[in-house]
Amino acid sequence: MKDPYKVLGVSRDASDEEISRAYRKLAKKYHPDLNNGDEYSTKKMGEINAAYDEVKNGTAGSSYGYGGSSYYGSSSSSEFNNFSAVKQYIAMGRYAEAINILSGVSNRSAEWYYYSAIAHAGIGNRITALGHAQKAVEMDPYNQEYQRILNTLQGGGRSYQQQRSTFGDIGNIGTYCVRFALLNLFCLWCC
Repeated sequence: MKDPYKVLGVSRDASDEEISRAYRKLAKKYHPDLNNGDEYSTKKMGEINAAYDEVKNGTAGSSYGYGGSSYYGSSSSSEFNNFSAVKQYIAMGRYAEAINILSGVSNRSAEWYYYSAIAHAGIGNRITALGHAQKAVEMDPYNQEYQRILNTLQGGGRSYQQQRSTFGDIGNIGTYCVRFALLNLFCLWCC
């Protein structure tokens, strides 16, 4: 990623008001909802959100240079910023946008599979969600968050099957329960 100040189009000595104004202007231009879910707009908005977070939190450029082989030029920075945007979309319940950003990440780490599991569960893709949760746990078996999402997905599936066999097919109750449980887990993790 570029220098977050350049992404926002402000100078390093810009006031908080100038930074917020620049962010709002870019958000109006690139927000996916205003651009019919355009993939470029979605990625650009993720970059803008990450840059804004860095500048507002005071972490922009801390101990990193902005030249040739700086932190912002590395793939891990790009993935961090993508995950930042993914977390925001998941928190807002906008799972399709989260999946869209995740599809552009080439390094599929345990964290990638974790977020993908949450996003896929959110849109009702339980099989993909379960597979990705299993992969996250396989890659990082000691991570409690990954274990929790896997247990939630496995438990939701069993309880749904039990309800279905006892009461017949009752629709998407299992999916909603899994979504609710995932949202609660995500909120606990974020807060």
